[in-house]
Amino acid sequence: MANAMIYGAGAIGSFVGYLLSKVEGGKGTLIENVAMLGRKSHIQEIVKAGLNVDLPEGHKCLRFRHCFSSFGELCRSSFFPDTVIVCVKTHSLQRALDKIIASGALNRNLMNADFMLLMNGMGNKEVFKLPHHEVFEGITTIGVNFPEDGSIELKGRGKTVFEDGIGPEIKHFMKEMFEEKGFEIEFAKDFKNHQWNKLFVNSVINPITALTRKHNVIVLSKYLEDTVEKVVEECVSVAAKEGCIANKDIVLDLVSSIASKTSMNTSSMLQDVQRGRMTEIDSINGYVIRLARKHGIKVPANETMYALVKSMEDTTFQL
Repeated sequence: MANAMIYGAGAIGSFVGYLLSKVEGGKGTLIENVAMLGRKSHIQEIVKAGLNVDLPEGHKCLRFRHCFSSFGELCRSSFFPDTVIVCVKTHSLQRALDKIIASGALNRNLMNADFMLLMNGMGNKEVFKLPHHEVFEGITTIGVNFPEDGSIELKGRGKTVFEDGIGPEIKHFMKEMFEEKGFEIEFAKDFKNHQWNKLFVNSVINPITALTRKHNVIVLSKYLEDTVEKVVEECVSVAAKEGCIANKDIVLDLVSSIASKTSMNTSSMLQDVQRGRMTEIDSINGYVIRLARKHGIKVPANETMYALVKSMEDTTFQL
């Protein structure tokens, strides 16, 4: 049984912690194979009352032996993970990398760990460069809400995809644990195509839900049909220049399908806006814009989405 540490135990991170947890023994047994590292208030609540997971089929409360709010705490512990699943926000990734390096954990508790970036957006692997450690990327369409510290709610089932190349032991462990709890996971050789498909969907659903402050179903509004089509058309054009060929109509069908299946989800970007936090717009529509400029392509719809979301983050103009 492999040991995993979740770094960035927020909504998705905490849920992945639940998915990878091996519960042995009766009720109240401490989980030994998964460690949680996250915000102090959330971790304190997990230590105090467990991680409360609300699922359609019922409620679960998980108690973890290893919970940390800093790398210093990890380094003073006896926990040595085989893999670290990084679920921090994309705008925090450089800061997260700096913390890992400064802590000295790479030469101690994390010396034999691989790193897996399970995050929104693209361009993350280029930021998270670790010497002598393997770094892999992943995406997920699982929808999770974070109502309060110590609690998460599953709002939509979805598939999780990691790039191939991960060691066979970790692959087997993750596949076994995900499928045991009824969730689909894949290790894909064509991971970039999966990643672009996720970006196509996020480039529409995330900014529109954040701007309208409505659930994902708003994307299906007839008043947004032209806007959605233009955003997708621009993204597909940029992806083609990067070697990922996609059909615009198929992508539009994918966006509609995801918006329908996750109709009552509160997108991660909307959750950030509701909490007054920075969004991940720079690694989604912002990423498309940067590549478009590199290739000399005009992407006005994506630029509009980006500008509007960034203006919401700008505290200069708040009343």
